[in-house]
Amino acid sequence: MPTSLVTLSRFCAHIKNCHNVTLAKTAVPYNRTNLQVAIQLYNQGFISGIQRGSNTGPDLVPTDVTPDNINTRRIWLDLKYRNNLPVISKIEMVSKPSKKVELSAEDVKTLASGMKVRRIDQLQPAECLFIEHENQLYEINDAAKKGLGGQALFRVR
Repeated sequence: MPTSLVTLSRFCAHIKNCHNVTLAKTAVPYNRTNLQVAIQLYNQGFISGIQRGSNTGPDLVPTDVTPDNINTRRIWLDLKYRNNLPVISKIEMVSKPSKKVELSAEDVKTLASGMKVRRIDQLQPAECLFIEHENQLYEINDAAKKGLGGQALFRVR
């Protein structure tokens, strides 16, 4: 099942809002899209921790997600700050539900090398762009190394 752009845009807006009020920890609904994005942000160093939990807080004892409890399950994220400023200064969608941006493997390599591709501006230092290839989320440099193309989802710096 492909990544839901609506779910992803809600995730991005939620992270922006949390940084606006300087929250250290926040929760997002437990679903595949949010989990993949959280793992990628953690791997790239934009957030400092991920935990499964419920509406009330992170789990002290690991609890499996089942169809009976999925509506109460959350992914708890530890947001990162440096000198009282959020590490994520900007997070924005590239593809939108009304305008999806597909990239060929050649486009991905061009973007990863620092060039502009169509309407996507070149990447700035310490900026990541994430694409989806066959229902998996990849950072643009990882996708370029593997020779993958796909849908450009969002960028973060």
